[in-house]
Parts: sequence; structure tokens; C-alpha cells
Amino acid sequence: MNLYHYKIYLLAIILTFTGAVVSGQSFQKPENGFVSWKPAPTWEDALLSGNGTMGAMVFGDPHRDRVVINHALCYLPVWVPLQPIDQASRLEEIRSLLEEGEYREAAEVPVDQSMKEGYGEKKWIDPFVPFCNINVAMPAGNVSNYSRMVDFETGEAKVEWEQNGKLYQRTLFVSRPDSVIVMKIAGSDKVSATLSLDRHSVSWDQWDYINSTIKNVDVSAHDGYLVYRTEFKNQWEGNPQGFEGVARVVPKGGKVFYRNNEMVVENADEILVMMKVDPNYDYSESVVPSLKEELEKVITDYQTLEERHEKVHGKLFNSVMLDLPEDKGSELQSEVLVLQARERTSPALIERQFDATRYNIISSTGTNPPNLQGIWSGTWTPPWSSGFTHDGNVEVAVSSYLPSNTPELMHAYMSYHERMMPYYRDNAQRLFGARGIVLPAHSSSQGWAIHFDDEWCLSLWTGGAGWASGILYDYYLYTGDKDYLKEHIYPFMKESAWFYEDFLILGDDGKYVFTPSYSPENTPSNTNAQAAIDATMDVMIAKELLRNCIEAGELLGEEKTQLKKWGKMLKLMPEYRINEDGALAEWLPKDLKDNYKHRHVSHLYALYEMIAPEFKEDPELMAAARETVERRMVHRRHENGGEMAFGLAQQGMIAANLGNSEIAGEIINWISRFYFTPSLGTYHNSGNLFNMDVSGGFPAVIMRTLAYSEPGLVKLLPALPDDWKTGSIKGMAAGTNYD
Repeated sequence: MNLYHYKIYLLAIILTFTGAVVSGQSFQKPENGFVSWKPAPTWEDALLSGNGTMGAMVFGDPHRDRVVINHALCYLPVWVPLQPIDQASRLEEIRSLLEEGEYREAAEVPVDQSMKEGYGEKKWIDPFVPFCNINVAMPAGNVSNYSRMVDFETGEAKVEWEQNGKLYQRTLFVSRPDSVIVMKIAGSDKVSATLSLDRHSVSWDQWDYINSTIKNVDVSAHDGYLVYRTEFKNQWEGNPQGFEGVARVVPKGGKVFYRNNEMVVENADEILVMMKVDPNYDYSESVVPSLKEELEKVITDYQTLEERHEKVHGKLFNSVMLDLPEDKGSELQSEVLVLQARERTSPALIERQFDATRYNIISSTGTNPPNLQGIWSGTWTPPWSSGFTHDGNVEVAVSSYLPSNTPELMHAYMSYHERMMPYYRDNAQRLFGARGIVLPAHSSSQGWAIHFDDEWCLSLWTGGAGWASGILYDYYLYTGDKDYLKEHIYPFMKESAWFYEDFLILGDDGKYVFTPSYSPENTPSNTNAQAAIDATMDVMIAKELLRNCIEAGELLGEEKTQLKKWGKMLKLMPEYRINEDGALAEWLPKDLKDNYKHRHVSHLYALYEMIAPEFKEDPELMAAARETVERRMVHRRHENGGEMAFGLAQQGMIAANLGNSEIAGEIINWISRFYFTPSLGTYHNSGNLFNMDVSGGFPAVIMRTLAYSEPGLVKLLPALPDDWKTGSIKGMAAGTNYD
């Protein structure tokens, strides 16, 4: 039998292989969501649920299931962080080497300084790791009519199967209003389950790493509660010393007893599990009593809790609705959809993926914006530590907040940066001897720039704070919220601008020189180092920041002397360069040659969101931007999209803003075909590496093709993909608010 091709009634279901009768109501296929036909073989394929603070990953095994529990702040302290190096004391040395064309030598200076200051080796940020697993063991038997599914509207991950003439079901969601993970186990008859919490599995080669970072783990089960506590070895002020979680188990009827650290429930009408997780900043005083107290106040009725959650989560999800024509493929199981899409995608599948990506981003936004893996991790060693990569990844992850009419989600992005401001100020002072703020390329539990490497010379990057400022100022353009601009966004913008007041120097031509400079992760084709002078992106970010600061400052009553200073700085910005190929040069100096075979499109920053005025006013620059997109596409086409999906999404947004429907549609189709997991999560590379950036970028590209907006202007259907003959979008917002 195939669950997806018959209509489900409240009548009994006949099990053809035994002739037994199963009473009870099977789950209906979600109107917005997907259905899968088998349990997840790996954590990357698990069903996802989250409320932005806690995340859950459901494997869906009928008899021995695991639910991986995550918390937005659960970064494993692998070392007690050192402050940034005193790069500022060697800034003139770096600048002199760059001026002499000794780019590699300039990049090696921060590495040398880090060794002198005791770093010893390149240091990474703390990795995002699982908190614990909920283990659910249920009696074994022959299984038929298995399915698992996610309902994007309700946030529920569901698993059901038939076994020995009975229907069994497990459902889970993570409540926003009640801040609790809720799981229900039920069936057509009595249910039995053995429940426990334990540490997420550790492979044989990870034990030295685990033993060097985790001090102890305590697990217990008694009096209706499951408790899991973990303490970290590396502790420092302001960072969690550990995490604690409590699950309250409420069976309806049946028998309960305890065995070791397990709770055994037999023959209950229903089993309700409610779990809370909190960081502990003083591990000598447990937070377990307060978690138990909070759980005692939570209503023990699944339907009531779910309805409360759906009002909040559903409102976010339904804020924008894309409607593309249905076709036969829309009824297929998610695994089949993903496999068939590799050959050919369709508007109906793209609509489903649009919903899935928005669900992923909403579910992983709350305490923080989404990190590289959203709010989910099933590994102790996630790629790039699964923190926040500020030279592109997190910016793409949040890129759909505003056009999808969920501006409230942007508060998580602002809140994270506000918490990190002391670190950002230290970066500006110690790395560049400047006031203001500098974002690191990577951050997680702290915001110091500590990535000192002669190849990936990230301590020379200065554009992060200005880039974040542009994203935050867009919040005002979409909402018109002057109070939030004044109290939160503008102070951040202002400190970002102060940095440039101190950092920029005048060149022989009377224009500012950005030195050191860095075009994220790209190397000029004729040098051996990423360190450079006058990366085009750096100039674009500074110009946008100063324009926005002047505009916001005038609105908020900023001192005229400050506004005049920023206006003067704008006039001293260097001009962009068009190279010998007619493309926009990625670096302004003529001796730095472009490298088109690269995954970033950093030097088109001025076209990511709204087209910068200097481009709109200059046909030659617009033509050069179009040529740049075309030349980057040559590299992408050789790899069917290739690695690093966030750069692909940025290229799609740029193409849409330029009105290029062919390229925008091509990129949408690439992402649809190659970058989705069987559970409709997303990948970093074509077909591998669980990563949530493109879950923000995919809907952003789609919405860019349907409407372009800036203050005073809305363009409808600027880059509609050629194969979208009919359809509609409802609720999409435009950035046109202007005071």
C-alpha cells in the first residue's frame, strides 16, 4: 500500500498482509509539508523542528528512535579564548608590504604576531554541538505502511506505522509560546515505551576530543522526570559552564517503573513528553529545580499546546505564500522528489522547496539567527564549527526575512550583534588601532577575530560591520520603525562608521586607500595571497554605510558636524574599475588581476539588495556588472552550480535585480535540483554537507524575480523565470518605507 495515493478515512484500515484490522485515524498528508517513506539513515536526513532556541531532529525509527536535541547557545568550549592579537602595532608594516606588492609576506605578519602572543596554532571558534538525545524504545514487530512527515504550518514532525494490527504514532514540535519540546506517543491501542536521555553518540576517534572538553555528564530518571546535565572543562566568564535539560513524562494510564537511568511506561493510553533545556552559567548551582518548576506549569494537553504554537509559528510561515501550478510530481515522497529533481525540476517542486526553506529558517531563528546548520547538529565536529560566518553565509541565511514579511525575525540578528559589541570594539582597537567595531569572519560563543592564517587572512577583513549595518538598515526601509532604528540599528551603524573614520588613509591621488583589504576568500589570479589593497567590496560597503548613516542621521537629529564629516568621506571614496574584459574589477589596483573561477561574487555587493545609486546612474558600471555575472556563471555551469550554495544564491539575487530572468531562473533550477536533502533541508555543496544558508537564499532569489523594491520604487516581475507561466505570491513585502 502507498499512503500517498489513497484518501484516508476515519474507517478501519485493512492490513492486506495479515488480514488484521487497525482502528484509528492515520495522519493526513500535510497541505504544506512533505511525506517520507523511510527513517533517516543519518542525522542530516532527520525531520527538523525548532523554535529558534531549541531544535529537534527526529530519525523516525519505529522501534529504536533517536531525537537529537539542540540549543542555540550550545557551543562546546574547546579552549579559553585569547583576545585578538596586537595587529595594530604592526599595521604600518603590513601596509608597507602591501604597497611593495609583497602580498604573501603581508598576510604572514598576523600569523607571526599570533605565535609571539601565545596562540601556538590557528584557532577556530567553538563548535555547535548536540546537547543530548531522547531515546525512545518501543516493542518490536512487523511494520507496514510506515511514513514520516513534517507539517510546515504546525511545525510538527510526525512518524506513524502499522504493526501487528495496530496503528502507532509519534509527533513532536518545539513550542514558541511555551518554550518547550513536546512529544506525544499514541496509537490505536495501548502504547508502551522505554524513555531515556543520553549523550549523543561519540565515534572512536573523537574520545580524546570529548574528554578534553567535557568535564562530566549526569543522567537520571525518577519521579516522572528524565534529567541530563553536562559540564564543560573550559570555562570563562560570561559563557555557559554547561547545559542542563529536563524532560517531564506524563503517561495517561498504564504502569511506570524505572530501570537504571530509563523510565519504562507500559500499556498507557498516551505518553506525553515535555522537555526544556537551559545553559548554566554557574554549574555549582543546578538549574534543574527551576526547569522542573517551569515544566509543572505547562499544560499537559498536546492539542492545546500545539494550537498555541501554531498561532505563532503558523503566522510566521503563512506571512508569504507562493502558488505555482501543481503537477503530478507534487504528490511524490520527498526522497523521490529529490532524486527526480536531479534530472528535472518543476514549478510545483520549487513551490514545495520555497515552503521548506522558509520553514527551516523560521524554525532556526530566535535566540540567534541561523548558524551554518540552522539550529541543528548531529555531530561533535561540524564543518567550520557551524558558527556564524560573516563574510557571506549568515547574511544569505537572513536574506529572506524582510521580503517574506517576517521583519520580527531580524531582531535575532540584531540581538546577536548587540551581545557581541564589546568583542567587536576589541577587534577594531587591537587589530587596527581604531574606534568603532569590526566583525570577525567567524564567531559563535564570542566575537573576537582570532582566525590568523597566511592563506585565509581573515584578520585583515574590515567589511563585516558595514555589511551587517546595511542589512539592519533595510529593516527600517521595510518597516518604517523609527524607534527600533534609533535604539538599536543606528548606534550599530554609527560605530561601524567610526571605524572608517580612523582606518582609512589618503593616497597620493587624494582618495581613500583601503589597506589592508580583502575580497572574501578570493585570490587575484596573478598573486599568491588573498591580502590586497582596495578590494572593490570594501569600498562598496563603506560607501553604502556612509550614505545610510547620513540618511538615518538626518532623520534622527544627528549633529551636523558628524553628518558633514561623513559627507566629506563619501566624496573621497575611490572610483570603481572596469577591467580589460569589460567586467567590474574585484580589486581597484590595475596590477591585481581578476580570478573568475571563484564561488563568491563579493565585488557585486552594491547589487545584492538594492542597486546602489552609482550603478543606476552609470550605464558603463551596469554593463560591467552584467559582464561579471556572465563570467562567474561560466565557472558555475562547469560544475552544475558547484560548491558553496550561498554564493550561488547571491548571484541569483544580483541577476534578478539586473532583470536577467534567464540566469536567475537557471540558478533557481540549480538550487532546486542539487541542494536539497531527502528531508528538504539544504546543502552547502551540490548533494552534500548539511547547511542552512541557501534555505534563506533560495526564497530570497525567488522573491527577487517577482518584485524589486527600493524607497520610492517597486518593479513587478523584473526577472520572472521563463518556465513560470502562471502563479501568484501573496504577502510579500517591499522595502519602500521612507520618511
